[in-house]
Amino acid sequence: MNSQPQFQQTSGRRADRRRFQASVQFRAGNRRANVQVQDISELGARVSGVFLVHEDDRFFIKIGTLEPIEARVAWVTDFEFGCEFLRPLNPVILDAITRCA
Repeated sequence: MNSQPQFQQTSGRRADRRRFQASVQFRAGNRRANVQVQDISELGARVSGVFLVHEDDRFFIKIGTLEPIEARVAWVTDFEFGCEFLRPLNPVILDAITRCA
């Protein structure tokens, strides 16, 4: 049995996305960069950046003063990718970070 959260490959979303444009720190192994989060939900985010990533790659993003959030790449286009957080964000924390953006 797979205990990892799965990204739905349908047009329906499991959580509403919120517009959230912010520069965040991206870390995958020893690769580090600032990337742009375009929108966010409790379950994941849409990110634009310069790194080549592949579906199922694991990485961390750091938003403001929050602890780094572990995520996996769910989908990839030319310069954007969607990620699924391995542990969903608390709704209160999501409200706080989207209010401050």
